[in-house]
Amino acid sequence: MSHPYHGLNELREMFLSYFESKGHLRLPSFSLIPPANDKSLLLINSGMAPMKTWFTGGEEPPRHRVCTCQKCIRTGDIENIGKTDRHGTYFEMLGNFSFGDYFKKEAIPFCWEFLTKVVGLEEDRLYPSIYLDDDEAFEIWNKDIGIPAERIFRFGKEDNFWEHGSGPCGPCS
Repeated sequence: MSHPYHGLNELREMFLSYFESKGHLRLPSFSLIPPANDKSLLLINSGMAPMKTWFTGGEEPPRHRVCTCQKCIRTGDIENIGKTDRHGTYFEMLGNFSFGDYFKKEAIPFCWEFLTKVVGLEEDRLYPSIYLDDDEAFEIWNKDIGIPAERIFRFGKEDNFWEHGSGPCGPCS
């Protein structure tokens, strides 16, 4: 069985609508120019970068659940542009964010439901990755979602840790 085809605009809308249905406030893309008080970036390079002050508690977010499609420009790894499939200069990053409202126990099922029920991807073709020592995420993927242990991959900082500039960062699942 193959999953249905969805175009870029359709996938973007599916993602944002799905997270709105889960209580997230849909925000428009922030400016590509960082706020004046953020001297760590030349340009916005990720979906969460414009929200640093919300993550650090410096400002109260408009809601504790937010989703966005953020325009991004990356220059820090510009020497890799065109050499790998993982590097681009301009792109949009879809994101669902929680500011103290939920964490892995809810985020992982949200992801799974979106990919399998909304997008229609085949469950047996999905292989989650987790941070090397993230046993909590492993248990959620394995016990709660039902992914066999051999389909859950553990990666270290080089391949599964998000950081760019200064501010909030961390391991990925």
